[in-house]
Amino acid sequence: MNRQQAVAKFAERKPTKKEQEVLDVASDYFLSHGYKGTSINAMARDSGISKESIYRYFSSKKELFEAVIAKELTEYQDKLKFLDFEYDSIELDEALKRAAESIIGAVSADTTLALRRLIFQETVVSPDIGQFYYEIGPRVAYNNLSKIFAAHKSETDFDPDKLSHYFVAMVLHWIMTQRDCGVRKPLEKNEAKELAHAVTDDFLKAFFE
Repeated sequence: MNRQQAVAKFAERKPTKKEQEVLDVASDYFLSHGYKGTSINAMARDSGISKESIYRYFSSKKELFEAVIAKELTEYQDKLKFLDFEYDSIELDEALKRAAESIIGAVSADTTLALRRLIFQETVVSPDIGQFYYEIGPRVAYNNLSKIFAAHKSETDFDPDKLSHYFVAMVLHWIMTQRDCGVRKPLEKNEAKELAHAVTDDFLKAFFE
């Protein structure tokens, strides 16, 4: 089963309470220690969950890792579903501010940072994990933003796809550089909102005025 199938399978069913407990513990452990640094024995010892319980649901460390990635990517994908409105029924300014807040909140969170580091590390030996992360994360955001910009294409000379890339770069580059380098803590909700609004205002001045 590839990772895309694993995510789809995870999304379509609800884990049992005990299985979810194992996955939550395993997620914390993998995200903290990486794949190579994770030992089922150590995980069981540190968490108090028996090896028997872990192997009852997952036959190997690899299968458990696949399930953790599926769980985390499913939750990450849900955070990027910020377009719950019709593209042409809301002002561009408001649409972009909502989108920017959602993107900042989803991507700059501690869990997402740990997931990204784990994925990028494992992509060296398993390129499909990085490719899949891109498809359900960044590409989803770009495509959704392109739809917003396409609904307002008469207001700018720029291509909607290019605008989506420029917007995400303006929203995330500065804050993610700080977060990745460990010089900034996770943003509070009000901080994310303030940043989202400031970037949107600057973006609209640069590309729509």
